[in-house]
Amino acid sequence: MEKDVISITPTELTFDNVKISCPIQDGHRMVPVKTVCELLDVNYQTQDSWLKAHPFFAQLYRLDYTVGADNKRREMNCMSIFDLYAWVASISNDKRKPGSVEKQYRFMAWLREKMLDTYKSIDVWIRENEYESQMIDLRERTEEQLILANQTVRELKSKMKEIDTTIEDIRLNRFTGQTALPFPEGK
Repeated sequence: MEKDVISITPTELTFDNVKISCPIQDGHRMVPVKTVCELLDVNYQTQDSWLKAHPFFAQLYRLDYTVGADNKRREMNCMSIFDLYAWVASISNDKRKPGSVEKQYRFMAWLREKMLDTYKSIDVWIRENEYESQMIDLRERTEEQLILANQTVRELKSKMKEIDTTIEDIRLNRFTGQTALPFPEGK
């Protein structure tokens, strides 16, 4: 049985004029590792095997859905943008194409900038959540006040009904001697 996937439109990041489709999964911006390998000129199969076997990265490396340049949905192994930097920094300099180490360093600088942007947006998100939480608290307090006010209104309406009934009784039975109401002692 296939798990239902709630689709959130992926965010697109651009590095060296290459668009990187980054889906959101469990609140994390996921980055497709294959795309990063292609950008850095490192062998994807080697990195894929290494990540799956690594005691730490294997926990962070997971299958996700992303949208390709042709707008088709594809499964890709991804890593959170916050964990990606550690992996990219750990890529060995052995058996690399010329210039790929420089691409790696440029990518890492770019990635730090994107992570900072993400942290800033998280800060905004946290502040929005705090504000929303304050508004929810205010709503609950106002609702409690409204319930109490409605209860007071019901009590006052009941009292008014009693008064109206008494007035009606007085009017019906006035001067008939039928009124058995105690009259207030006046001044």
